[in-house]
Amino acid sequence: MTSDNPVFDLLGAEGDDIEALTAYALYKRHKRAWAKEFTAASGSSPTLEDDKAFAKVASTEDQLERYRKDARDILIAFANQTVNESRADIEREAITARIEKAATEVGSQTSFWKQVGFGIVATAINTLILIILAVGIRLSGIDFLDMLQEIGAPTELEDSTSE
Repeated sequence: MTSDNPVFDLLGAEGDDIEALTAYALYKRHKRAWAKEFTAASGSSPTLEDDKAFAKVASTEDQLERYRKDARDILIAFANQTVNESRADIEREAITARIEKAATEVGSQTSFWKQVGFGIVATAINTLILIILAVGIRLSGIDFLDMLQEIGAPTELEDSTSE
């Protein structure tokens, strides 16, 4: 089936091909900008012949490929943005699902050695969390050893009263 617009057919925008539909939208945006410039320059709207001339220029293989490439770039950028915005949620859900699965598997096991394994896994997770906290505290510039030494060190007031 062909449409009234040859560019629509040349881009293959028929159906659910999101890339072709996006390329066609870019063509329409290009045509709209051209029509505004045409009207500003000539003082009148483009005629049907003017529209056909634009469509002929815009339907060269080089221009059609440019619309397709720009459409791919837009769709890739959109996909990357969507993944980046959802990354934290995806990671959190994946970790939660793994922990729940491990807990369910370990919790359903009844032998002594399986319970020992559960304890080891729980200890390893706890240790990992403590290591992450320690590294985070260190990276934030907090030094607990200096704080403890200052707490235990005698003050000047205590030094002068003990003499």
